[in-house]
Amino acid sequence: MNWLKKNSAQASPQKLREGASTATTWHLVAIVVAILLSLVPLRAQEMKGVLAPGTWTREVVAEGIVLHRAAFEGNLFEANQYLCVLEVAPGARFDIVPAADGTLETTTALAARHGAVAAVNGSFFNMRPPYGSVNYLRVDNEKISPNVMGGVRKSRRSLQQTGAVVTFLGGLYMLKGDVLSRWEQDIEAEDVVTTGPVLLVGGAPEPVAGDKFNTNRHPRTAVGRRADGTVLLVTADGRNKLAAGLSMEELQQVMAALGCTDAINLDGGGSTTMVVRGAIVNHPSDNQQFDPAGERPVANAIIVRLK
Repeated sequence: MNWLKKNSAQASPQKLREGASTATTWHLVAIVVAILLSLVPLRAQEMKGVLAPGTWTREVVAEGIVLHRAAFEGNLFEANQYLCVLEVAPGARFDIVPAADGTLETTTALAARHGAVAAVNGSFFNMRPPYGSVNYLRVDNEKISPNVMGGVRKSRRSLQQTGAVVTFLGGLYMLKGDVLSRWEQDIEAEDVVTTGPVLLVGGAPEPVAGDKFNTNRHPRTAVGRRADGTVLLVTADGRNKLAAGLSMEELQQVMAALGCTDAINLDGGGSTTMVVRGAIVNHPSDNQQFDPAGERPVANAIIVRLK
C-alpha cells in the first residue's frame, strides 16, 4: 500500500535587528493582520472553474486550519448552493469516532466528547434499532461493524462500500477498493470506514453510476486530499430553496475544482453536518429550515484534533 508521506518543512526564523520592544510590536502587528485576513472574502479568482462565481469568506480556525464558506445565487450548476470547505494542512490529527453502542449521536456531540476542533458526519448507518454503521467500521484497530451486504443473495457490496476513509499515524487518506472480497479488513490503518462512491483517484475522475442516489441533488458530505497532503472536509447543503444540493457528478466537479487529487463521498442528506469549534457552520436539512438547528444523530464522524 502506497501511503502518502507528510512533508514537514520548517521555516527559518527571521533575525530581529531591533530590541525586545520592537519584536513585541511586530508580533502584535502580525496578530492584527492575521485577524483581518481571516475576515476578508476570498477573491473569486482564487477558486477554480465552477467555484469562481462564489463570494467566499475565510476564517482561521487554528494554525493550519481554515474554514471557507460561500453562498451561490443561482450560479453554481445553475442553482442556489451553499458550500463549506474546511482546509486542514498537514500537522493536525484525524480520527474516526463511533457513537456509543446501540445509539446514535449528533456530530456536535461526538466532536465535543472527543475534544475535536472540527468534525463532519461519517459514513452510512441504520436509522432504526439496533442503529450502528451499515458499513465496515474499525476504530483504534478494533472492528466495530461489518459491511451490510445488499443484492439478491446478500453478498454484493453497495456503491456506498466501494472505497474507504482511513486514518494512519494521524493522517487522513481516501482509498479505492479492489477485487478482494475483504480488502478493507487488510488495510494497515488505525481507523477504517467504508463509504462511497469514490470520486477522484490520482487526480482522475472515477465513473459515476447513473442511479437516482447519484443523479438526484441532495445535501452531500465529502472528503478530499491534495497532492501536498492538505485534507479538505466539504459539505454542500440542500433540500432548500437557498441550496439545491448536488448530484454526485457535481460533487465530483467541486472536489476537483478545490484541487483534490483523491476524494470520496460520505453519508449525505439529513446527515450532512460540519461542526467547527463546537458550532454548526452549515445548514443541516432535517428540520427543513435553512438554519443550524436541523442536525441528525449519526453513527460515526470524522474529527480533527490539534496535536
